[in-house]
Amino acid sequence: MTVSVQNLGPELLEQVGPMCARAFDDYPFLAELFPGSSEKRAHVAAAFYLATVRDCLEHGVVHATVEDGRLTGVAAWLRPGAFPQSLRRQAGFLPTVWAGLRHFPGRARLAIQALARLERYHPHTPTHWYLATIAVDPAHQGRGLGVRLLRAGLTLAEETRAPCFLETAKASNRDWYAGFGFELQRTEPCFDGGPPQWFMWRPSKARSDAGPERTAVPG
Repeated sequence: MTVSVQNLGPELLEQVGPMCARAFDDYPFLAELFPGSSEKRAHVAAAFYLATVRDCLEHGVVHATVEDGRLTGVAAWLRPGAFPQSLRRQAGFLPTVWAGLRHFPGRARLAIQALARLERYHPHTPTHWYLATIAVDPAHQGRGLGVRLLRAGLTLAEETRAPCFLETAKASNRDWYAGFGFELQRTEPCFDGGPPQWFMWRPSKARSDAGPERTAVPG
């Protein structure tokens, strides 16, 4: 089946959190920051990724793959100049804070530390496209959906001749992104005792440099 990439519609928003929570269940950053029950971690992850996608819908672009009305993948970007977030926009993440305090009260200090470090290591200039998240439902991984989603965003970046930035805590993702022209900027744990986080930058490119065809999908 040929799957096309489309803009995320409001009718799919309720599927974003659960799908992303499934996709990121074993993601090192989340698994080590919120250890233990996958079910409890899913509550925090779902709230965070829904808030992320909502913010990108307002201040960027969100691409999706959909099959029979079911969301199978999503890629959320902030457009150049949309980072850092205003206090009003940060307030949109309060449900994540409440979920974290409810399910992992003992991890609050590390969670705040992680958010602070993520912002500190995020370059503010030059303005750039920021890949806030990309996720493919585990049941649909290995089919090239991640490639299609990533390329849709890179096309926008190339059309505007703007650079891109992302971070990842998964080594396989780091190598996958490198195949699309992302270069490693720095490696830092985002909280004390946490896994390494790789911060990557893609210089502005012409559309002919879109990157190789890959079938691996980041989780």
